[in-house]
Amino acid sequence: MLRAVFILLALSFVTFASKKVLKVPLYVRQKINGSEQLFAKNSTRGSKPLLVALQTHKNLEYYGNISMGTPRQNFSVIFDTGSSNTWLPSTNCPKSNSACQNHRRYDSSRSSSYIPDGRNFSLHYGSGRVVGYLSKDTLHFAGADLTGLIFGESLYLQHFAFNSVKFDGLVGLGLGVLAWANTKPFLTLLCEKRLVDDCIFSVYLRSHLSKLPGGEIIFGGFDKTKFEGKLHYVPISRSNSWSLEITNTTVESKQIGGKSNAILDTGTSLVLMPQETYYNLLRALSTRLQIGYNVLTCRRESLPNINIVIGGKVFPLTPNDYLRELTVDRKKICLLAIAPIKMPFWVLGDVFLGRYYTVYDATAKKIGLAKSVQGSG
Repeated sequence: MLRAVFILLALSFVTFASKKVLKVPLYVRQKINGSEQLFAKNSTRGSKPLLVALQTHKNLEYYGNISMGTPRQNFSVIFDTGSSNTWLPSTNCPKSNSACQNHRRYDSSRSSSYIPDGRNFSLHYGSGRVVGYLSKDTLHFAGADLTGLIFGESLYLQHFAFNSVKFDGLVGLGLGVLAWANTKPFLTLLCEKRLVDDCIFSVYLRSHLSKLPGGEIIFGGFDKTKFEGKLHYVPISRSNSWSLEITNTTVESKQIGGKSNAILDTGTSLVLMPQETYYNLLRALSTRLQIGYNVLTCRRESLPNINIVIGGKVFPLTPNDYLRELTVDRKKICLLAIAPIKMPFWVLGDVFLGRYYTVYDATAKKIGLAKSVQGSG
């Protein structure tokens, strides 16, 4: 009997060890100016509120390394759960577009595996616009070769958004519904070609900067050493995106928001929330207006958690998660790493994902969440 148990355990280990998984290290850069809009600056005239202007300061960008073509051309990219399409700057972009010229550019004439497509594309992000045409080639990452990927060669990158960022392009990890017509996006192609056994991936972002990489993405599995306890799974709330349902949000005993959809987005640095919820949050945290900003105390121990309820479980954001220091006119002030959007849903970006390990299951259409273990290798 004992021998049978031992054999079963051994087979279980072999099965687990033989699972095809692909690990991509993520690196992080802190930037002063870049693609993201960070802190909400209160622009009011008298008692009449105007549009909220957002200002960038010390934003974080998490990026990984890939190659495209044969022989390989190397690029750094954002792996973006909020979009489905992949694009890289093209050598055919005009010299007048400095945002393109300041990055590594894909040269189809150097690749023997390149196949022309030629259709035009235009993508609009919260931080800027990308325009170009479609091509097909082999994408290399984590020791794997993903053949036949249709991606965008960008001819135009909006200057203010992409000029100073570290990454060259973007790999969309979203579901296929959001992809260009008659194309198979990265995740769909990865799973169809059986480069991984399970059509899932997991994201670990290290929110506290150190000499270690900024985290990792694992395609085909997840790492139990990177989170505490068990994964809390919830169904995706919309079939076309990695979204889930927030049922309630409170600060101490005050409810600031009710039922709402939320998109998990590795391509966004902040937590973005509907305007009404945001202004309820400002009141609950007793912010004060100072030099145009909604300012909080920098004494983190005196601030409450923001409690977000997902699938019956509370996922708190602590002051260490949502507070950022900013020096303005030689004075240190503390602001929210949270901003309002004119949409009826949340965007849970890197501020949230730095605290919670996330698993994305494309087969079962569900998302798993657990508290990240920070500081692990």
